[in-house]
Amino acid sequence: MDSELRATLTFLSGDHADEVIKLRRDATIIGREKGDVTINDSEISATHCQIQEIGGVYHIFDMNSTNGTFVNNERVVKAKLKENDLITIGNTSFRINLKEEQGIRHISTVFKSMKGDKSKSSSLIETLIESELSNTHIHGIRIEATYGNGQKDVIELQQRMVYIGRASSFGHFDKDTEISRKHLLIKLSNTGEVFIEDQGSTNGSLLNGKKIKGMHQVHPNDIVQVGDTKLRISAKVS
Repeated sequence: MDSELRATLTFLSGDHADEVIKLRRDATIIGREKGDVTINDSEISATHCQIQEIGGVYHIFDMNSTNGTFVNNERVVKAKLKENDLITIGNTSFRINLKEEQGIRHISTVFKSMKGDKSKSSSLIETLIESELSNTHIHGIRIEATYGNGQKDVIELQQRMVYIGRASSFGHFDKDTEISRKHLLIKLSNTGEVFIEDQGSTNGSLLNGKKIKGMHQVHPNDIVQVGDTKLRISAKVS
C-alpha cells in the first residue's frame, strides 16, 4: 500500500450513515464508550476494535469484543485491510477506502479522543501487532488426528479452508460412523488464526469438551472432537 495513501471509513449504517472520516496513521480505536471513533450501537463493545497502519498496510484488530469484528462477513481477530473491504461491528457497517492524502484534507478526522485512557486490551493488541510484524509464512492447515481406535495421523493441507467429514478426501474420517459426511469447517485467516464451525452435523462438534455453535477460534493446544475422533488444529507455518 503506497505511503501517499490514507485510509477513510464510509459509514453504511447506523447513526453516522453516509459520513466519511479519515483514520489516524498510527492507530484508531473504535468503540461504543471509549475510542477515537465512538458509535451509539448497543451491540458494539465499549472498546471494540482498532485499525492501525503497519508498514504501509492497514490492519484491523478485534479488542476482545463480545460480538466480534467482521471483514467481508468473516469474523476476524486480526486481518489486513484492502480497498473497499466491508467492516461490520455490531449493527454498524462501514467500508474502507484508500485515497491520496492531498485529496482528503477536507474530510473530518476521528470524532473523539481517548484522552490517554488505555484499554485493558492494549497488551493483546500489542501482541497481535508484534505477530503481524514478524516474518512468519503461512502455508496451510495442519491437523493431528487421533481416531477412536487409537490410530494417529498428521495431515498437512495447502489450503485455507477445508471440511472434515466422512466425505473428506484425506485422513480416515470415513471409518468413524459418528461423523457426518460434511461435519466441520476449518478456516485459516490471512494472518494465521484457525477457526472452526460445525456444519449442522448429527452429533455435533466439541471444543475442549463443550459443544459449539457458530464460529470459534482454535488454538494449537485445544482439543476438537468430531465423532470419536480428536483433533489438534494449527496453521502450517515456517
